[in-house]
Amino acid sequence: MSTPFLYDDGEENWLQKYHLGCGGIYLEGYCNLDIMGVSALEHPELVAQNKTTITDYYARLNGDMHKLPKRRETVYDVIGDASHFMGMRETVDKIIAIQLFEHFTPINAIMALRRWRTALKHGAPLIISVPDMMGTLDLIERDDDVFFAIRHLRGRTGDKWNSHWAWYTANTLIELLEFVEFETVYQLPNFHFHPSIVVKAIKA
Repeated sequence: MSTPFLYDDGEENWLQKYHLGCGGIYLEGYCNLDIMGVSALEHPELVAQNKTTITDYYARLNGDMHKLPKRRETVYDVIGDASHFMGMRETVDKIIAIQLFEHFTPINAIMALRRWRTALKHGAPLIISVPDMMGTLDLIERDDDVFFAIRHLRGRTGDKWNSHWAWYTANTLIELLEFVEFETVYQLPNFHFHPSIVVKAIKA
């Protein structure tokens, strides 16, 4: 699925765009940040393999929730904890956090949103996607790939970075963003291979 709705008009001219919790998606034109993986400077071959654009986020990856694409190795521009990220004030043009926010505890989630909001310029966008709790519970209720649904709620586990610590509906995610004083909060299409919520918010 192409993702033109993730693109903001004129963003190719914006200097400070951050892709937090980038994983195996190396987003061109963004500073890609993750807490683990390998450096893009040291592994240009992985950058070439993982490289994609904001209008085609899952470039060259195909699949569905019953057969997820093979995960790519994480390659970052900056290493760091996205929940603690940002010592900046009103200098960042855009932040996207794709399938990252559910890895924060509720308290860390609020603190992260406040840090991100402080860093963003006025009128700048934040895009977040998270697993859709209700959509995932529907899979269990229908007995439609219960193993995947439970994993989707728990995360891949194995370590604290891969576990999910919070679960959202569209309403609760939007409510949280409005609570930390983002405005013009609305849903975008789900472009993931599984039930997910994608929300865009603008800093007032």
